[in-house]
Amino acid sequence: MKTEILKEEGKVFLSAGGRKAAEILPCEGCEDFFERLSELAFLWKRKTETPRVKMRMELLTCEEPTFTMVPSVSYNGNGWGTTPEYVGDRAEDGTPWSFAWHRVTIPSCTFSASPSGSVAMMAEAGEDTGCSLYKENGREKHVLIYPEEDAPKTLQRHFWGEAYYGEGKPRTEFTAIILAYPAEEKPIRYDKLLDFAWRYYGHPIKAQYEPEELKRLSLAYMRFLFSREQDGFCGFTMGSQWHYSMTAYLKTVNRYEISWVGQSASMANAMLRYYLETGDKEALQMGLDAHDAWLKYGTAPCGIPESRVDRDPWRSQDFPPDFLPDIWKIGECQYESQRAFPGRKFRRNADGLIALTIDACNLGGAADAYFEAYDLARECGYDKPEYLKTAFDICEFAMKYQSPEGGFVKNWTEEGEVIRKDGTVGCFLVLPLITAYRRTNDKKYLESAERAFAFYYGALEKDGYTTAGALDTYCIDKESSSPLLRDAIALYDVTGEEKYVVAAENIAWYLSTWIMHYTIDYPADSLIAQMPYDTFASTSVSTAHQALDQYALRDVRSFKRLAELTGNVQWREKAAALWANANQGISDGTMYLNGRLRPAGSQDEAVFHTRWGRHGVGPFRPSQWLPAWPTAFRMENLRWTDDWDLFREGLTGISGKIGHLS
Repeated sequence: MKTEILKEEGKVFLSAGGRKAAEILPCEGCEDFFERLSELAFLWKRKTETPRVKMRMELLTCEEPTFTMVPSVSYNGNGWGTTPEYVGDRAEDGTPWSFAWHRVTIPSCTFSASPSGSVAMMAEAGEDTGCSLYKENGREKHVLIYPEEDAPKTLQRHFWGEAYYGEGKPRTEFTAIILAYPAEEKPIRYDKLLDFAWRYYGHPIKAQYEPEELKRLSLAYMRFLFSREQDGFCGFTMGSQWHYSMTAYLKTVNRYEISWVGQSASMANAMLRYYLETGDKEALQMGLDAHDAWLKYGTAPCGIPESRVDRDPWRSQDFPPDFLPDIWKIGECQYESQRAFPGRKFRRNADGLIALTIDACNLGGAADAYFEAYDLARECGYDKPEYLKTAFDICEFAMKYQSPEGGFVKNWTEEGEVIRKDGTVGCFLVLPLITAYRRTNDKKYLESAERAFAFYYGALEKDGYTTAGALDTYCIDKESSSPLLRDAIALYDVTGEEKYVVAAENIAWYLSTWIMHYTIDYPADSLIAQMPYDTFASTSVSTAHQALDQYALRDVRSFKRLAELTGNVQWREKAAALWANANQGISDGTMYLNGRLRPAGSQDEAVFHTRWGRHGVGPFRPSQWLPAWPTAFRMENLRWTDDWDLFREGLTGISGKIGHLS
């Protein structure tokens, strides 16, 4: 049944399935017109008698919603966790939050679901708008605001910035896109909104490089990051940052991470695979030495691998809360950390030194990597039973702390004491448990994996979001759902149970709320335009970190597989678009941006595409921090995929494309 515009007793309603879902509020001196875009959506045109600069186009739901969302910005009002974010529908002074159109992954989009139906409103990409979503007398008000507005303050990286109010230009016509569909008895109710947005805003996109060239550049950056310490430890450092004192990008010395940002173990495996393909003995030595060194020098007192090996001298200093670092003495990213977290970001031991912790994200990645490393080493002619033992030890460690409900611990001290349990991040440990089951046929691993998945997926069904995967925030995010999607597909592959395909598709819809569905056009003199950078199909990080990154490289293969399992071509389209988007802005060794020459294969961790920035790097700029993880994730896709056609083609078209109206 189509969504309809219903006029009754002088009022206008958006009707879904024969039931009023929302009232379309009038504006004095204006006339409203509606043009159908699809079975569910209309283009709402408002014409004014005289030119106006300001306009508020408003929908009021007919019932109180049970779920609300501003995609990538607010999920049911946020409030999960402790990192600064937009909480509730109003700021502390009672002013409803408003968000600039480009802060949201669908332009100026607001969504609510209630017993009378699901309702959404959004803007045309590029329109000078903001949006707001707040309760009013037991109902939910969706507002599209002209001109652009970000108020009453703007979220930055761990601090708040000033409000923004656009000036606008006089006009006599304003537009909004409105959408509704009947209420559904299912956990994820924003799927039809996301399907429409993909088909309405999306466009073809191709990767910047052919996969062979990406591989060559990735290997170059991994070699650049490889380091050996004086005591014999070696590995791949966490990335490179700009040093004003040296006027150059230097790799971040003395800091290594086994997974998450650093991805040392994954890059070691890439080197082993490269040796098998080419016979490059230096690559072989790098891979083996990095794995061996972590086990020798980076094993925690509790007997499992450290998440991080960190010997950077400044991190052992105890900075006072009012400390102001000198950007000319340290790297640009170190400056940001010292400025944002003086004396409080890092746990310290009795000697005042940084007390490193072990977390589920790094542990899960380490176990995955050491399972793979054992097989690769054997192919290379080396028997490394300690690699296999490490992977199984991590699985046993995780199960030791598994709760009766199925959840794992988020992080531990190096001695194995539990620090925190909550968050979805424990699902990183599910995949290695499935691998352990495949290798041993011991059902204890499968049973543990299934209980954990049921726990974490059940939370997504209940809450509509996942949490705590991005370790530098503690909030709602996308990184925690990425492993959950891989878990669902892996569980289907070992059990054949269709419920895991259903779960995988629901997780993919949630992940899609973090995908930028449109392109933002930036001024030609901006750094983003100079890169150049297309925001379409990039992914926002979290409700606290509203920048765009390439983490969805981890989801490319999952989305491609989901298309095969469901027959829904849109998942393959998203896989292609995610790959193409994530391969923008990679330096070929000659990339010169902001007066800086970038190392070959390097890439920004994020692009600050909206009014969100950090100390040292403001909004509407690339991060200029060049971490290890995008390189590692690209190489995982390339070595785990035999057919590179999707990587070559990119997204060539969108099935069921909904045309833009002039």
